[in-house]
Amino acid sequence: MGFISGVVMGLVVGVVIMAGWSRVMQRRSRKRVAKAADIKVLGSLGREDLKKLCGDNFPEWISFPQYEQVKWLNKHLSKLWPFVSQAATAVVKESVEPLLDDYRPPGIKSLKFNKFSLGNVSPKIEGIRIQNLQPGQIIMDIDFRWGGDPSIILAVDARVASLPIQLKDLQVFTVVRVVFQLSEEIPCISAVVVALLAEPEPKIQYTLKAVGGSLTAIPGLSDMIDDTVNSIVNDMLQWPHRLVVPLGVNVDTRKTRQR
Repeated sequence: MGFISGVVMGLVVGVVIMAGWSRVMQRRSRKRVAKAADIKVLGSLGREDLKKLCGDNFPEWISFPQYEQVKWLNKHLSKLWPFVSQAATAVVKESVEPLLDDYRPPGIKSLKFNKFSLGNVSPKIEGIRIQNLQPGQIIMDIDFRWGGDPSIILAVDARVASLPIQLKDLQVFTVVRVVFQLSEEIPCISAVVVALLAEPEPKIQYTLKAVGGSLTAIPGLSDMIDDTVNSIVNDMLQWPHRLVVPLGVNVDTRKTRQR
């Protein structure tokens, strides 16, 4: 009697296990089918659809297959950034401070950096596209994102008051075009051209905070600084405007122009 009961119980348990296993496999199959359908839908999305899904964090390589992901470069950039930040801080300050004076709005007697540091957070490169649009040139488009922690304080000297202004929560979203002008002499690059592409439109976002005072002490100061930043970007950096860095002797910068 006990033997028969054991056999019956074994059969029942076996049937239950097989039924449960069958349900699990069916559930996995349904998930695979659903995932395949989702991937098919994503593959059929166009650029505008992807922009709606991703918003401002839309990486260029999603809609343009020629943009290659460079995770390895971001990994090395994060390690190099403390050194790059320290070296670039002096260069950027020396380059930008004269521009601040040239684009100084009316009513502001002086606009200089009181403190300038690029911080510890490295930029992120979402993708890179290599082009050969002109003979003797290599053109690299870099999808550049930076939500950094720079320490930037502007010393604003106006007719009505003097006030240090801190720039906080800096975020940069843009595509940087880097053009290498090739040469037959070592190091085989005669000049480097840097510019920001107009499409997609560069986005530079930040907040301003008065240090030891109030922004209302100088009426319209926030708008003045915003206009100054936008003017510098549009007039100096946005393609076809560009920065040219000669690396050789007697470099003809006319060759670096986009035809």
